[in-house]
Amino acid sequence: MAKILIVDDEPLNRELLHAYLDGAGHEIVEAAAGEQALAIARDFRPDLVLLDVMMPGLSGFDTARFLKQLAPDEFLPVVLVTALSDHASRLDGLRAGADEFLTKPIDRHELTLRITNLLALRDKEAALLRRNRELVELHRFRDEMSAMIVHDLKNPLTAVLANLDFAADDPDVKADTLEAIRDSKSAANRAVRLLANLLDVARLEEKQLRLRRSRVAVVELVEPLVRQRLHAAGIRSISIDSAIDAAAQLNADTELVVRIIENVFDNALRHTPPGGRIAVRGAALDSGVRLTIGNSGAPIPAEARRRIFDKYAQADGAVGRMNLGLGLYFCRLAAEAHGGRMWVEETAELPTVFALELPA
Repeated sequence: MAKILIVDDEPLNRELLHAYLDGAGHEIVEAAAGEQALAIARDFRPDLVLLDVMMPGLSGFDTARFLKQLAPDEFLPVVLVTALSDHASRLDGLRAGADEFLTKPIDRHELTLRITNLLALRDKEAALLRRNRELVELHRFRDEMSAMIVHDLKNPLTAVLANLDFAADDPDVKADTLEAIRDSKSAANRAVRLLANLLDVARLEEKQLRLRRSRVAVVELVEPLVRQRLHAAGIRSISIDSAIDAAAQLNADTELVVRIIENVFDNALRHTPPGGRIAVRGAALDSGVRLTIGNSGAPIPAEARRRIFDKYAQADGAVGRMNLGLGLYFCRLAAEAHGGRMWVEETAELPTVFALELPA
């Protein structure tokens, strides 16, 4: 059943406890002093200790404290068996790490019940500890696999993009072929960004991603991204208008901020209907910068506006269930890493507006 250590300087007391526990199937070892108990515990590794308080040499309180130190990462139940019943003695026992008290003379049924309960609690704690270790190992494996996938896929994607650029530069390429090349390049760039999100989300979650800050005007980040998407928007007759305050400045990791904007911008393009509109606005605030990207697509329900920034979130919208993956979750983490925030709001003109605030 369990390994139990009985510690008492009186042989009769040890014999009595031993007799009470006979028949339960426990493996029982005895010690006559605190020092001896500690020496035995190092090799015997008990599952529970019955410990007298009043002993010559090392007291029961000190013995309990040292026993707990022998097993800092696991729950070792220590039951103090004592004739002391005053409040101060119980407080001393609790400070030493005792989990239960039994007052002499010992009641056999109470002893059995307390041992049963403590051993059951130890088993549950041990199961939780095993699960936690398995989760830590699983997370480590996930992070290693994510890093390996990102590394192994970035090189072929880079080659794909280079070849698409080469093909697009051919003066003899037909218009419909050029359109296919542009679509392929857009998809490949999105794949590169998704891979980067996958790797950086793990780092952001662990607070291990170091920001490479630099001073930049927001318009310098936004306008190139707008120009890159004008063609894709034009195919579906989606208008894009941008108005960025020239005074809006950031001291930020520009690569992360660009990826936040790209994630939100591309999300807007996917959910804006043909003939719709996307509006990009940037303004300087007293405390920093506010950037909004709104679109005329279906609104996001109010109850889902916080949930869409969760990991692998799903949200029910006017166009059905949306699977949001890691994109918006990455955006939220990256904004928070800068000391900023993201949210979704609705205006009279645009049903869905993603807002980003970052400190200057």
